[in-house]
Amino acid sequence: ALAGHGRVVFITGEAGSGKTSLIQEFSRRTQAAYAELCVASGNCNAYTGIGDPYLPFREILELLTGKIEAGLAAGAITREHALRLWNTLPEAVQALTEAGPDLIDTLLLREALLERATTYTSAKPGWLTHLMELLDRKQAPEMIGTGLQQIDLFEQYTTVLQILASQRPIILVLDDLQWADLGSVSLLFHLGRRLAGNRILILGAYRPEEVTVVKTGTRHAIEPVINEFRRLYGDLEVNVDCSENREFVDALINSEPNHLGPSFRKMLLQQTGGHPLFTVELLRGMQERGDLAKDANQYWIEGASLDWDTL
Repeated sequence: ALAGHGRVVFITGEAGSGKTSLIQEFSRRTQAAYAELCVASGNCNAYTGIGDPYLPFREILELLTGKIEAGLAAGAITREHALRLWNTLPEAVQALTEAGPDLIDTLLLREALLERATTYTSAKPGWLTHLMELLDRKQAPEMIGTGLQQIDLFEQYTTVLQILASQRPIILVLDDLQWADLGSVSLLFHLGRRLAGNRILILGAYRPEEVTVVKTGTRHAIEPVINEFRRLYGDLEVNVDCSENREFVDALINSEPNHLGPSFRKMLLQQTGGHPLFTVELLRGMQERGDLAKDANQYWIEGASLDWDTL
């Protein structure tokens, strides 16, 4: 992707298997390695689903135009990541005024965008002047109610990202795609087929068991898109369920100094099946309850209260 060969990659696995953690760590390391790289994430929602159209793509566009406070406060992004997104705002606004005017008032709220833009600078550089002129034109009576076709929306969104990617490489993260609305799936399909020559990497995550099995008897909307991308890009899936469970358990325990031997590790694997979420939370609970304790040298050891039968 850095060389201009845009790609789509899917991270798959059951709930709690570590898909989001893997993407977050990959994003952290790549941003540390490449100073110009920009990462923007969007999440699909199990509760709103088709009732919240384009949700992940709206969230991505909001991040690229400086909406960082909520993610920073929740710990979803680091301060350095937030600063990088904030510094992308002028480029994103310029791209919007050039190629994506109709994304404003559809995927972006004009008032919030203008507030972020004016907060960014007290002066009036060209990009801010162009934005204010665009918003004035969109409020003109002859512009109100002008019909917008879905394909026009897709084309503008894609072109805006292509303009941004010409200035800095971009990673777009789409999490929980098993809950994606039809509009988001369609936009993903449109964008994914237009990556050639662009420094864009799309990382999508989903639970395969919720994509391949549809209770209504119809195919999940994302399934044919995955199949088409597989045809275009070849091997594009990382299945975290295929990771070696014992290696994960050992690596997790060894992330802190410890004297926890083979019998403890074997029993922890037996209790959790090596499932990442279960393993992490069980180990944390054991530490908090005193089932595990630290010795004089601050190494974790088995505590006197440890009782596997009770666990």
